[in-house]
Amino acid sequence: MENFILWSVSIDQATPRLSFFASAVNLQLINQGTHEMVTRMLADLGLPGVTFEKWTVRHFLTNYLADDPNSDDWEDTWFDTWDIVVPTPSPIQLRIGEAELFRTPMYDESWQGNSRPMPAECVVVSDFYTDESIAKAQTVLERTGNLREDESLVVKLHSEVPQARTGLLAEIRNAYLHQEPPQPLSIRQRADHPRQLILTLGNFDEEFFRDGAKLAALVSELCHALGGTTTWNEKTSPERDG
Repeated sequence: MENFILWSVSIDQATPRLSFFASAVNLQLINQGTHEMVTRMLADLGLPGVTFEKWTVRHFLTNYLADDPNSDDWEDTWFDTWDIVVPTPSPIQLRIGEAELFRTPMYDESWQGNSRPMPAECVVVSDFYTDESIAKAQTVLERTGNLREDESLVVKLHSEVPQARTGLLAEIRNAYLHQEPPQPLSIRQRADHPRQLILTLGNFDEEFFRDGAKLAALVSELCHALGGTTTWNEKTSPERDG
């Protein structure tokens, strides 16, 4: 029985290190991880025999793998996910598709049945399909992080994204205003994923997710207006290619 889906493999040749995301699809969660767990997961990715001494794990929640992002059950939408980073003694070569998913039955023996750690980071993953669209999206999204302090950005940003629904930027600002304590929007990219943005909206308790994760829904809508998608199903849809 599979316990985790492994995805978003990223190899940094300069460091060198590799990282990947592991999303829970069963009852198992990850605590600190074990050498055995990471070794098996690397093998499942097509990297048997990788030498390493240490690793780090970082927990977050994302809806990227959701089959139905609009499900009434938030736990069907927001997957417990861990960013697993493994420093390696030398650069590693691996060629896999950006959207490939790998399933593993491996589990973490250091997890003692505890509930998920809360509050948790809320992460929206957005794919773009041209260099121009991701460059514009990164600029616009970085500026949305200032909406709380600068109301004039509502009009300015809408003029830059006229295809966005009227009122969307004002709703994002309002969501930020109701965020206590204020939390910055973090945007990053991963090696081997040049047209994908990882948007960390902040740390939230279960109530935020149970109530629909409104800020995440609004930011996702803006990503779509900018020409992006925010789920694996959208990225791999034959209709998008057509």
